[in-house]
Amino acid sequence: MNTTHRPGSYRNASLNVALALGLLLGSAPQNTATAQSKLGAVAEFHPEMGLGALQGYLDPKTLPNSLALIPQPPAPGSAAQANDEEIARNTFALRGTPRYAMAASDYDLRIPHMISTFSCALNATITKENAPYLYNLLSRAWSDLGLSTYAAKNHYKRTRPFQQNHEVSAVPEAEASLSKDPSYPSGHTAIGWGYALLLSELAPDRADEILARGRAFGESRMVCNHHWYSDVVWGRAMGSATVARLHADATFRADMELARAEFAALRNKGVPPTNDCNAEASALAYGFQESNMTAVDILLDPDATMLKKAVAANARLRKVFPQGFALDATHKPHITLVQSFVRTTALDSAYAAAGKVLAVAHVTDMKLKAIKYYYIPNGANGLAGIVVEPTPELSKLQMDLLTAIAPFTTATGTTAAFYTTPEAPTIVTALIPYVSSFATSSAGDKFNPHVTTGVAPKDYLDKMLSEKFKAFTFSPAGASVYQLGDYGTAAKKLKELAVRP
Repeated sequence: MNTTHRPGSYRNASLNVALALGLLLGSAPQNTATAQSKLGAVAEFHPEMGLGALQGYLDPKTLPNSLALIPQPPAPGSAAQANDEEIARNTFALRGTPRYAMAASDYDLRIPHMISTFSCALNATITKENAPYLYNLLSRAWSDLGLSTYAAKNHYKRTRPFQQNHEVSAVPEAEASLSKDPSYPSGHTAIGWGYALLLSELAPDRADEILARGRAFGESRMVCNHHWYSDVVWGRAMGSATVARLHADATFRADMELARAEFAALRNKGVPPTNDCNAEASALAYGFQESNMTAVDILLDPDATMLKKAVAANARLRKVFPQGFALDATHKPHITLVQSFVRTTALDSAYAAAGKVLAVAHVTDMKLKAIKYYYIPNGANGLAGIVVEPTPELSKLQMDLLTAIAPFTTATGTTAAFYTTPEAPTIVTALIPYVSSFATSSAGDKFNPHVTTGVAPKDYLDKMLSEKFKAFTFSPAGASVYQLGDYGTAAKKLKELAVRP
């Protein structure tokens, strides 16, 4: 997936979506056959604009009427408008992240780009050459989906977020034309969601992935600061209504069957996706607004003895793998007791609950023993650490903390819950399931207390583990709550917890 936005590229290609849809609204579609479309006979819509869209299947009079189907947009000063504004503010934290770049890329409605958007979700590549009827169907449905939003758009004339909050948008060169095109409901969302519905019919085994990408395509409109949340919600509704109406059209149904056969043949050939699916997954994991949850690590701070050993191990790993992390201000050596997603609004309550547990535990009196090296595989590399022998009192402390903070946790989260920086805006996405399942997979008899020391290639770590480890004892120096960063490191200190001396 190419998420790099090139300023001016859409403008230079004359991708004026507002003008395109406005002109389409006055153009009658050309059904060239009662049974199926005749490839090459359906007129392209203004080829000089470079969209690649074709005249739709539906006469404008038979389009779903958005003015009749969706409610009025939120009124100024209403709770719904306040919600729209809050969600808009919560997207600003994504600026400079891969999700923001994806949102800018999702603005591009040219047909080849639109179809390629779903390449990873489909696990296939659709082109005009390898699936001509499917390509034709999507090129025609584009017009119907976009047009379905205009009855309400032109009636309500809602202004866009960037016009009201005066914040930057992800595609600034589009703001002039978008300012002339009403905001409610979102035409981009209708098209993206409609494509997701159509493609999920052709690949039902990939429906979850396809629909998730279609949902995210609409959410990109909020990340761009081009649309309000309610614009996206009701744009999705119009996409659904239009797909339902298309199924009543005989030509569309005939084209759909031909497209189904084409896509089945395409999948049998094993044509892989053209986009970078790992990069896409990382970008999508950010969600569409600042996280309302925080990935936390309740931990023990090791004493000088363990710190010295951890720093020495880290230096060794950095020699063979310099691109790994150093133990520094955002990678504090620690012994994890609990990792969890905590509701951000409940962090203070979680601190208080954890504090009560630690107030009666004799943390600094614990005598702990480091017994060996270990690592967790991550592709060709591994995340290494020093294993601490579990003790009954350490295990009890962990279980007591898990019980204490449970009322304030959520089942899972997104990458936005983790600490990142503009220089390093991503995390290893495997962290999300790891933190989500910590209470069941890393606690109790599965508890593996350790101090993380760095990253290195697996073959080097295998040699390191084969060496004789000289065990040593140490004690915790205190307890803290940190926000987790990349590789599950203790990246940002949130709260120092008082411990019983």
